[in-house]
Amino acid sequence: MISIIRIFFISILLLTAACRNNSFSLEFELSPEINANYKIAYYASDSRGGMLIETVAPVVGGKAVVKGRTVRPSIVYISGTGKIPMAIYAQRGHDIKITGKSPNPYSWDVDGNDINKELSAWRQQNAEILASDNMAKRNEAVGEFVMKDPSSPLSALLLLTEFSRKENEHLFRRLWLALEDDARHPKWTDMIGRADQPDNYVKTPGKLKTMAVRSLHHGIDTIRTESVNATLLFFWNSGFGQRKEYVDSIRKLAAEYPDSTTRVIADICLEADSIAWKSPLRSDSIKAVIRGWMPAGLADSRLISLNVTRSPFFIVFSPDGNQRYRGSDPADALSSFREVYPPSKKHK
Repeated sequence: MISIIRIFFISILLLTAACRNNSFSLEFELSPEINANYKIAYYASDSRGGMLIETVAPVVGGKAVVKGRTVRPSIVYISGTGKIPMAIYAQRGHDIKITGKSPNPYSWDVDGNDINKELSAWRQQNAEILASDNMAKRNEAVGEFVMKDPSSPLSALLLLTEFSRKENEHLFRRLWLALEDDARHPKWTDMIGRADQPDNYVKTPGKLKTMAVRSLHHGIDTIRTESVNATLLFFWNSGFGQRKEYVDSIRKLAAEYPDSTTRVIADICLEADSIAWKSPLRSDSIKAVIRGWMPAGLADSRLISLNVTRSPFFIVFSPDGNQRYRGSDPADALSSFREVYPPSKKHK
């Protein structure tokens, strides 16, 4: 009996130790007059996979403590008033202290490891640019650092957390290809999580044979790449400012290829709320295009297998199910579609 009790208590101690080893903490020590709730998000993962964790730091009198759990290193995002949340590097066992006099996260000092100290120093050097929310100037500041020190892990992290790809996707690609040595290591993109991996980091994009999606008029539409000459999928969330431009591109392509039996063009919403899916469709009607809905969003296992990393996002497939284009540029997506399915072939 004693042995059983001893084994029980040893198991409890081991379990407690394991939980402690897989945890990190964020300790806020801000000015006493600061009372605010800060949204926190990070990608917790281990060798089996991972998930997005969201919580809140309830800062009262400038103080709060938040506990997080992850096996692999991760980037923790703290949202403030700016367009881009502040990024913190977290590793299991780290006790990270956050200090500052302002409620703006970009003005805070963050320690706990050398990477956070370097990130804080970069933010302070570029405080005026970051406070302005000028995405073009922010990108220039990131680019200047990357070109100055392309082998630094900080260069990779700045590109993945501070650079606005919506502002300049082509510059991002050029800077990403300029990275060298340790900055090119997959560990930096792995710890960010799927939503922030660059397109050209995916070595083997998943194939697509068939995929069923909920549709506006038919209930369910089944996409079959092998049954048509080309397939274009456009994934989106509500609220992005360039939606009209993207939809106009899809409308143009659909008009160029009017026979929907020879191609698939699908406009797929990733919002969990059906109202957020249906409302924009009332003003941007498109003929002969699948208006699909995948409410699980980026967590949908089919999107994970296809390496859909964010929205808005295009993928073009050839009839064999291979991805011929993946990215956020409408012009490049349409060009790839025409390469897979040449206009001259429509008349044959």
